[in-house]
Amino acid sequence: MAHRILLVDDDPLALRLVARMLRARDIEVETSSSGDEALEILGRQPISALITDLVMDGMDGEELLLTAKRRHPTLPVVVMTTHGSIDTAVRLMQHGAADFVTKPVEPERLGRAVQRVLREAELHGEVAALRDALTRAAPDRQIVGDAPAFRALRERLPLAARSEAPVLILGETGTGKELVARAVHSLSPRSAAPMVAVNCGALPAELLDSELFGHVRGAFTDARRDKPGLVEEADGGTLFLDEIGDMPLPLQVKLLRFLQEGEVRRVGSNEAQRVDVRVVAATHRDLASGVDDGEFREDLYYRLSVVRLQVPPLRARKEDLPALARHLLARHAAATSRPVVQLAPDALSRLTAHDWPGNVRELENVLRRALVFCPGDVIDASLLEFDRAPSTPAGLPAPGERGVDLGVPLRQAKAALVDDFQQRYVLAALAQAGGVVAEAARLSGKDRKSFWELMQRYGIQADDAP
Repeated sequence: MAHRILLVDDDPLALRLVARMLRARDIEVETSSSGDEALEILGRQPISALITDLVMDGMDGEELLLTAKRRHPTLPVVVMTTHGSIDTAVRLMQHGAADFVTKPVEPERLGRAVQRVLREAELHGEVAALRDALTRAAPDRQIVGDAPAFRALRERLPLAARSEAPVLILGETGTGKELVARAVHSLSPRSAAPMVAVNCGALPAELLDSELFGHVRGAFTDARRDKPGLVEEADGGTLFLDEIGDMPLPLQVKLLRFLQEGEVRRVGSNEAQRVDVRVVAATHRDLASGVDDGEFREDLYYRLSVVRLQVPPLRARKEDLPALARHLLARHAAATSRPVVQLAPDALSRLTAHDWPGNVRELENVLRRALVFCPGDVIDASLLEFDRAPSTPAGLPAPGERGVDLGVPLRQAKAALVDDFQQRYVLAALAQAGGVVAEAARLSGKDRKSFWELMQRYGIQADDAP
């Protein structure tokens, strides 16, 4: 990638000297002697980074920094100054400067600063290109949403996809974990190869073993021929292990061996076969608690959770609900060859008031049902039928009731209650601390890092507290 740096200084001698330092590093340099001219250049041609003097006649470097960052938020800016105090550096960083160098400029110090900011510019470009590629490749599988609780996922997703490390996707049932897994695959260098998905809780242990790792003829009754497993089918691509928390312990051992050695042995065979597979796993369970309870292997947990992506529940990102509802309606209308249907204001209000215990999957069901019975091109509130009662975590009794829903496993009901309490506790601590994370952590009796991890888990920002 060819880089062009815009260098700004109203001292002609200093401008020539620093430009010569940059060109000696094979960097293309555009020069300007004023802030106003620099802004004009930024507006009409691609610039990888801006280097500006701080003290200049007319528009000074600090004003140029503020204006440039407002118009071009991802543009890295380095400030040159003869006033290299700590206070100056802090102020510049607060205004968005990526770095600063003192005058007279040392070539090595300038070189390190430029190398770092150009790498930053490259990363911004790569992430933008990956997002654009995902939209073009799978418009029906777009990850819709820009709520604060969802933003952390959107920012981390392209970076996680570029890595070869295993990915663990966490989130409640129905939040769209498989959609995130497919996005990881689509944005990765493996996108041209297959993504093979398997639900670890849908098959008995003996069948899951054969499905994952294959078998040879005669390995068991009805094994009349050799059969490759899903791991082999995913060779060169991605293996998606959905509901990894439901995988039986004996198979966890075999999966761990595969992750460590990159080899599989079919059931009934002693011969190992090399495979090149990137593993993405997902679960609604708390695997850390599963480790404590002896239901999930600790060594496998750490192998799988190198990169973690948390998918927030729909109730934590209701700002996204109108856009998400429109997207789902448009997709299902197209699938049934009917014109796009709109949501009436009363329908949108009712959707927003619901707590969505079933998350995006429940929203999709509600909208598809309404679409079936909608006689015209507008869905009103009377057509909305919810799958589950609002305001109660899955499997828990409503306030004042004594019964529970035994159709939901105890672990899932307990996890829903714990998640709901922890989310409310974090918000309450932040509210009492005035949005100061360190103080909120102190009030809760946790260290700052652990409290921040809780905020990330639930997609909470410091200014979300009431």
